[in-house]
Amino acid sequence: MIRILVLFLGALAFAQTENTALRSMEESKAAVTAYLKRCARRITDRAATEIRTREQWERVRARRLEEMRDMLGLLPWPERTPLNIRITNTLDKSSYVIENIAFESVPKFYVTANLYLPKNHPGKAPAVIYVCGHAMEPHGSKAAYQRHGISLAKNGYAAMIIDPIQIAETFGVHHGIYSQEMYDWYSRGYTPAGVEVWNAMRAIDYLETRPEIDVDRIGMTGRSGGAAMTWFTAAVDPRVKVAAPVMGISTYAANVQLNTQRGHCDCMFTINASLHDMMHQGALIAPRPLLMAHGKLDNLFPVPGYEEFEAKVGGLYSSYGERAGFRNIVVETGHQDSDFLREEVIRWFDRYLMRIPERKLDMDYSNAAPESLAVFPAGPPDDAQNYRIQDTFLPTPQLQRYANQAAWETHRAGVLQTLRSKVFAAFPEMPVDLTVRRVSPEPPRRDQELDFESEEGIMVRTVYRRHEKPGKHPALLYVASDGEDARSIDAVFRSIAPRMVVYPRGVGEIPWPKSFWKDTLRNAMHVGHTVDSMRLWDVMCAVQVLRLQDDVDPGRIMVVGRGVSGALGLYAAVLDPQIHQVTLIDPPVTHVQGPIFLNVLRYLDLPEAAAMIAPRHLNFYARIPKEFESARQVFQLYGKPENLFLTMNFDKILAGRYDHRFASGL
Repeated sequence: MIRILVLFLGALAFAQTENTALRSMEESKAAVTAYLKRCARRITDRAATEIRTREQWERVRARRLEEMRDMLGLLPWPERTPLNIRITNTLDKSSYVIENIAFESVPKFYVTANLYLPKNHPGKAPAVIYVCGHAMEPHGSKAAYQRHGISLAKNGYAAMIIDPIQIAETFGVHHGIYSQEMYDWYSRGYTPAGVEVWNAMRAIDYLETRPEIDVDRIGMTGRSGGAAMTWFTAAVDPRVKVAAPVMGISTYAANVQLNTQRGHCDCMFTINASLHDMMHQGALIAPRPLLMAHGKLDNLFPVPGYEEFEAKVGGLYSSYGERAGFRNIVVETGHQDSDFLREEVIRWFDRYLMRIPERKLDMDYSNAAPESLAVFPAGPPDDAQNYRIQDTFLPTPQLQRYANQAAWETHRAGVLQTLRSKVFAAFPEMPVDLTVRRVSPEPPRRDQELDFESEEGIMVRTVYRRHEKPGKHPALLYVASDGEDARSIDAVFRSIAPRMVVYPRGVGEIPWPKSFWKDTLRNAMHVGHTVDSMRLWDVMCAVQVLRLQDDVDPGRIMVVGRGVSGALGLYAAVLDPQIHQVTLIDPPVTHVQGPIFLNVLRYLDLPEAAAMIAPRHLNFYARIPKEFESARQVFQLYGKPENLFLTMNFDKILAGRYDHRFASGL
């Protein structure tokens, strides 16, 4: 009977613990969702203020243009390497011809396209770049959108229809984060939108070489993913004189509120490290003529989003004195193309690209066999590297050797400034005014739960163990990982005090479900964050809370973590030079493995981050991965190569003992 009672009480305690962990996880989900919605609303409101008048916008326009290019991965511009044009076939139709064309936008990245040319056109023809959405077609999306090329050519326009990366004749990936678990794209600062914009710009480069084309009259249009590429390309390339993106645009406030990212390909977004709103895309096109179209039933581009966009960007066009050159057509459909919109786009080009009166248009079309539009009917070139573009478009710099300490420190200062402005720009200014709430009873209880608000609405849990003796003592901050419970942590650090364990937002014995984590990651990107960068901020705030404890020596804090959590501790020390030392347990060796920070791999990888804290102590528990040995050269510049240290005893290094000459029993 006693045994049954003990088992029952144990099961009851376990259930209560599990219920507490589950409740904590659900509360953190609600808090972070509300937080991201507030951030998105602030970004949209700030953009609306910037574009309120022509004068206000022109003060920041050049900076915002540079940021837009940077967030597409196009700052600086890639090298304009030879296009190596191939025209593999020509189809002769009654009033137009179609050329099947391939070009290399970067070496060995093959862009497949169809160029529709009107026959018997007097003089040079205006040209339109048509960028496709995600229409499944084995011969490329261009075959599914050929009606647009036909209609444009029959009405006097040269039209070049370009295959997107994802649905082309040569395999490539658009959906890396959306559905293919390639979360390192955010760390690489890679968005397929950047490559698609570059492909469109290189297509314009080619059209400028064709004697049939009036290079001063180039327009651009497309639907869905093609609309996004039209927005981005027209925003950064002034050669696009008239733009007509169809379905769609929104605001980040509306998108995050309704979680629309769930339906969007990665190509629809820049890496929003500079905290733009989608309004900036329209503002960068202004005052050039801009037609957009939306469907009331289109869940991808919610009505409140495009209505707010229309009101604010329309106001900017009015301020330029060009309100007639901005229009939004709203139709009673979902996310779909239509003959009506196809005709309206051509009429817009007639008005602003051809500059002719309204006329009767020839909108009849007869599609060619899709296989006849294939550029490589026998298959793409063997040397095609389209499938690798996400790894090669934005290479990661490697840690270099520096001649002396001064040269390294100059480089380090530049990297640190870049991290703050292009990786962690969404961080508030440090230090922040932190309100700490004691959840568990006052002393004499040794372990206390101290919660603090790291940002509005974000409560971060910590468990703090005081030192039993008076005075100031070196302290340890442990960054918990998903699934770690108090008992498992205490087994490793039982003898250490003062000690704080921090559970950054979403970290707990019961972690966020993967689907929620992914939704949060994508929505966080919209507001300049990732899940890991938000957690890094919580760690940095926890260091600040730990410093305030009366038994802690604030100059002797060691941050410890396992895996990605350890790397968060490393970056806390990179950004906070007052952290005394860091200890890593089984760390990742590259940001490809984590943590995920926007753009970070454009500037450095984890071995260089390790070097950034030299000459402070960087300790590795149990083993030093060989990839981190390159950082020792930087410690050597300070005459401290031994400060990159292998340990198996946390007590000793916390106390300042960096050797192995002590008895195991002490």
